[in-house]
Amino acid sequence: KYDHAAATGSRGSYDPQLSYAYAKRGQVLLCEHWAQQRKESAVFVSCHPGWVDTPAVAHAYGARKRYLEPMRSAWEGAEGICWLAVAGAEELESG
Repeated sequence: KYDHAAATGSRGSYDPQLSYAYAKRGQVLLCEHWAQQRKESAVFVSCHPGWVDTPAVAHAYGARKRYLEPMRSAWEGAEGICWLAVAGAEELESG
């Protein structure tokens, strides 16, 4: 269940990882909602690259980054998003 106070830090301390997780989950829920409301010509999808070895991850997790192994390269992280950009609508499932 979404807890706005916890996600924004208005109650307790701000947790950037929790906020990121809520944002990612929100993208999935939004696509599901749009898919239910859609016209036949529209397809709504979301994609997460997985854990990608980037400077942002290194900064956010520091030494704890090792627990995210194995991590993907930047190319591997972009691969799914690139596929979505060129895939035909018949290959995609909305929502």
